[in-house]
Amino acid sequence: MNLILLSTPLFFVLMAVEWLGGRLQHRRVFRGTDVFANLCLGTAQTVFAAVSAGLLAGSYVTLYSLRFFDIPSTSAWAWVVLLLGTDFCYYWFHRASHQIHLFWAAHAPHHQSEDFNLSVALRQGPIQPLFSRVFYLPLALLGFPPAMFATAVALNTLYQFWVHTELIRTLGPLEWLFVTPSHHRVHHACNGRYLDKNHGGMLIVWDRMFGTFEAERERVTYGTVKPVRTFNPLVAALTPFRELAASIRRTPRFLDKLKVAFMPPGWTPPGVEATPSDVPPDRPRFEVHAPHRVALYVLLVGSLSLALILAFQVRISALSPVVRLAFVAWFLASLGGLGGVLEGRRWARPVEALRLVTVPFLIAAL
Repeated sequence: MNLILLSTPLFFVLMAVEWLGGRLQHRRVFRGTDVFANLCLGTAQTVFAAVSAGLLAGSYVTLYSLRFFDIPSTSAWAWVVLLLGTDFCYYWFHRASHQIHLFWAAHAPHHQSEDFNLSVALRQGPIQPLFSRVFYLPLALLGFPPAMFATAVALNTLYQFWVHTELIRTLGPLEWLFVTPSHHRVHHACNGRYLDKNHGGMLIVWDRMFGTFEAERERVTYGTVKPVRTFNPLVAALTPFRELAASIRRTPRFLDKLKVAFMPPGWTPPGVEATPSDVPPDRPRFEVHAPHRVALYVLLVGSLSLALILAFQVRISALSPVVRLAFVAWFLASLGGLGGVLEGRRWARPVEALRLVTVPFLIAAL
């Protein structure tokens, strides 16, 4: 049972509630172009996770076979310890993803949005699970059963959804123990004093214990220090890796080239000019004003594509490797093509035409 997939309708219900709350406060909570990119990147991670499920689950199952203890899934205390352990492991993964450039490249898409709303919670780095799951492997050796672990991770992820909002200011004494929207606004900020703070998933106590806590004190500017400036989800996902590769190419010394991938994203190797890291508080947000007919096309065709993606996820276990690879290729073309249409790129129309021609064949394969 995939709790995240089952919760998808609830995500959209809560987004509608947030939109209504914004209207009542005379605030524009969502921008359609940004929501499009957020949902596409979230879908990309679910597709990648579905395709690589055997690899991600297999490593945990393998270590579980070497477990030190047998922990029963019927024990209430075992669930309490597991939820704490899961959140502790998440904290260190999340902190590492901000301190190791290679990990940051996988995590950065989640921070690229210059808005902050519930749709941003769904925006994820497509290949991030390859890095995050490594941090949870000690739980397998301790003896937490795979199904129990999968449920705990899903609950941890579900908790993090609601903290992506500006409509909830502070929650009084709960701010001392739990991660709240105020804490997470700080985490998504690119203001200098807020960078790399508040990494907790459910509990803020880890940040307080290990020196990464920062309270919300000044106006937040959202996004990454170097803005991605695109709503094309495929470009957004690839840009952090392209920038990492460019940093490696610019670095003159061989040993420093190796270090670039494992040092913090802001590290400047000797012989390379430092890039400015100051973000003005009034930095304008990137915007694209698509014609109504283009927005309608992206909405309708994107929705139909999403339905096909959901069908693929339901049927994936019965599909051959060839069909899976063909579908992934089509999905990547969907991300790039729809994003290109939205931004008015000339090359996007032939990509979309070719992609739509292949839809009947994919439906037949499913």
